Amino acid sequence: MRVGSVRRRAALMTLPTAAAATLLGPTPAVFAADPGGNNGTVKIDRRPFDSRPGNQPHVGCEFEVDFYGFDKGDLTATVTFAVQSPTGRRVLRQDVVAIGEDSAGGGTDLDAEQEYDLSAELDAFTPHPRQGFHVTLTVNAEGARGADTKHKVFWVRRCETPPPPPI
Repeated sequence: MRVGSVRRRAALMTLPTAAAATLLGPTPAVFAADPGGNNGTVKIDRRPFDSRPGNQPHVGCEFEVDFYGFDKGDLTATVTFAVQSPTGRRVLRQDVVAIGEDSAGGGTDLDAEQEYDLSAELDAFTPHPRQGFHVTLTVNAEGARGADTKHKVFWVRRCETPPPPPI
């Protein structure tokens, strides 16, 4: 932080409330109940699925993307999965998920969850011998002010092929 910005902040803090509000502008009432902006979060959830926020960066071939704390409204998020180095560089899949079912309730307010299995898309790649496939999740959330993009990088293990039935 630069010295000038510290001095400006200190000066604002010493102003009477009415003067500071005039300089900073009005605060919309909507922010108190349902803050706008980049206020949601996404988490990767491995099996068994639950509704508690926890980010699990090593998942099996079936996993969920959980959406927490997004604004209420007719809002959706575009979900994009892509492989990244050392697995490769290519978009695997895109999806759209409804995320505005209820008001933003903070980091533990589950708004949506969507289950995925990328096995078919990942068959074209060679997994890392210990980690699996390196995948990037990009979520573009509608209705956010400013940055509306969320990113997660995680590893997906190959699904085990069940043995053939006995003859």
